[in-house]
Amino acid sequence: MSLHEETSRPTDRPSGSGLPPVRELRHRAEVPMLVLAGVSSVVAVAVFIVLVATNADQPGWLTSAVVLIVLGPLLAGLFFIRYMYWTTISNGVEVTPRQLPQLYELFAELGGRLSMTPDGEGLLKLPRLYVTNGNGVFNAYATKCRIRRGYVVIYSDLLDIAYLNGDFETIRFVLGHELGHIHCRHVSVWRTILRPISTILQIGPSVSRAQEYSADRVGSLLAPEGVMGMIGLFAGKHMSKHVDIDAYFDSVADHEDGFWLKLANFRADHAVGFRRMTALRRVPDEGWDVHGRML
Repeated sequence: MSLHEETSRPTDRPSGSGLPPVRELRHRAEVPMLVLAGVSSVVAVAVFIVLVATNADQPGWLTSAVVLIVLGPLLAGLFFIRYMYWTTISNGVEVTPRQLPQLYELFAELGGRLSMTPDGEGLLKLPRLYVTNGNGVFNAYATKCRIRRGYVVIYSDLLDIAYLNGDFETIRFVLGHELGHIHCRHVSVWRTILRPISTILQIGPSVSRAQEYSADRVGSLLAPEGVMGMIGLFAGKHMSKHVDIDAYFDSVADHEDGFWLKLANFRADHAVGFRRMTALRRVPDEGWDVHGRML
């Protein structure tokens, strides 16, 4: 079976009245990984506090250094949220009803199924969407611009799949995935606070991998027809339509599912292609409620 998507247009879809609650959309490993990261961070902070309390006779600079280590990630995170937002949007193009209206219609429809509207408040307000020059990078992401607001960026090279190859279903999945990050609160400030220590302790990649699987579940719910289009992440935007999907999975099965693959996946903040595509392949037959392998 060759992956060749016919040109598709955003269409009217049913509303999200029957949308599962967020807890059901999350990958089963996400909450345990967050708990582990949270407990580890609390323990690390407690150790710092004990060290300061038991070494009160140490120079003042030592106490200041410990406080900076504890509070630094929070202050830096709040600073970079605003800095990166303005750095990104000032070099991009915002998608609006007048600017790339076809893409905006698709994005607003997906957001509406998650109860996000242009007039909503806080987390229920439709995030802003920006297109930036990918310079060959094939990516999209969701992050914060304020404490209770997020935004979505899609790189032009990824968007070429829709405007050059006529494959809007893959872009539906990609945007549904990014909106899933915001819907599942993956861009919250407190998760940002947990990141430095969890990364040092090698927990961070597993937290991120679980969150990516959760976002894939949301994308699969909103755009099941676009899941196999994610082969483009691994084959490229032009070659993806020539990939034989059955042959691809035959090749995946032909590789040893052993220690080295598990290690590569464990160290990755996104599931490796073999794992991610295997999970997505089950969606057309089983529906969105598929849990990808963490190891």
